Amino acid sequence: MLNKNYKIILSSCIANIFEWYDYTLFIHFSITIANNFFPKANQSAILLEAFLVFAVGYLVRPIGGIFFGIIGDKFGRKETVAMSVICISLPTTIIGILPTYQSIGISATIIITITRLLQGLSVGGNLTGSVSFLIEHSNKKNHGLLGSLLMSSLCIGILLGLLTSYLIKAILTPEQFNNWGWRIPFLLGSPIILLGIYIKYAIQDTPIFKQMQTTNKIEKFPLRKTLRLHWKEILISIMINSTGSVIFYFEAAYLINYLEFNKGFDKIAIDFLNRCCCIIMAIVTLFSGWLYDRIGAKKLYTTIITLIILSIGFITQLLEQENFNLVICAQVAIAILAALYIGAEPAMQSALYSNNIRNTALSLSYNISVSIFGGTAPIIFEYLVQTTGSLNSVAYYITACSLISLIGICLYKPSSDI
Repeated sequence: MLNKNYKIILSSCIANIFEWYDYTLFIHFSITIANNFFPKANQSAILLEAFLVFAVGYLVRPIGGIFFGIIGDKFGRKETVAMSVICISLPTTIIGILPTYQSIGISATIIITITRLLQGLSVGGNLTGSVSFLIEHSNKKNHGLLGSLLMSSLCIGILLGLLTSYLIKAILTPEQFNNWGWRIPFLLGSPIILLGIYIKYAIQDTPIFKQMQTTNKIEKFPLRKTLRLHWKEILISIMINSTGSVIFYFEAAYLINYLEFNKGFDKIAIDFLNRCCCIIMAIVTLFSGWLYDRIGAKKLYTTIITLIILSIGFITQLLEQENFNLVICAQVAIAILAALYIGAEPAMQSALYSNNIRNTALSLSYNISVSIFGGTAPIIFEYLVQTTGSLNSVAYYITACSLISLIGICLYKPSSDI
């Protein structure tokens, strides 16, 4: 099955890699983007502008998930993947060529905000659309491994964005980077639009979707049916995904800033550690998917959640130490736990829903969960640390989310459709 569908697997993974490469670039260059496309202000105002533009993308993710989810259930899984790839390549190109605020004034601010909206919308639909697309092309015995390829490619995309950012800054002078160099990584990602076109016109849709077309079982109103008949599954999905979102953003978004600004460790060392953790996660996610295919969702997630609850307090204590070697051990442990959790989620979550509403339900539940738990995680973590003066408070929050997920996994019951 893997050999038979290698073009589909490769196309889906490459699309996901560049989707998250583009997304990582925007996050990593957010201050530079704010400097170039917003009115000149003090550093605090620029930082606020950068965070606001970043937040806009998270706010529209559920909307993008619903939009692309409905397209996937009504018009085809590959349509979702192709459209979302094309939609994220356009803002990437625009960012690379857009004149600055100094050249065209407030128009630059408006256009960059719109591009961020479009970026958020497309990210909201691509990952879950790719999950349906890839898993419905595979045998049931390979669902875990195939789904984990998408999470592994997500980590590779983030790593590629981080490496490109590092290399461009290392090659150019600060003046060259700030004037024009930061645009190069965005323009390098522009050709991904060709992959979107290729998927749309050269790749077959899933056998499951084609069968639904043949038997006239396409759901006319997938969102309405999802909310009316599958709200329990949506709630269970959100509960299970809460821990995955929180621990992933703890690793990928919060720790890098905490270790630099709160602990005062060297930025170069932290960035290198972060890139190493991306590599570890890309590998461990595949192991998680492989395990899912052998022991099933309930055993796997009960074990992972128990590990998180038992170890997170000890890990946060290590992160507070002044010895950087202990910090390395702690961050690697977090990376492994996060990767184990997210690796099998595509297969586990997709199994919750029937074929005719899978794309809509997956997109809705995943993006709501990521927006509520993932998007707010760095803010909540920093608030807890500033309020209590200790990273241990974060451990309590992650434990609380883990208990919610444990209840969700106890209620978990896969659909018979897949």
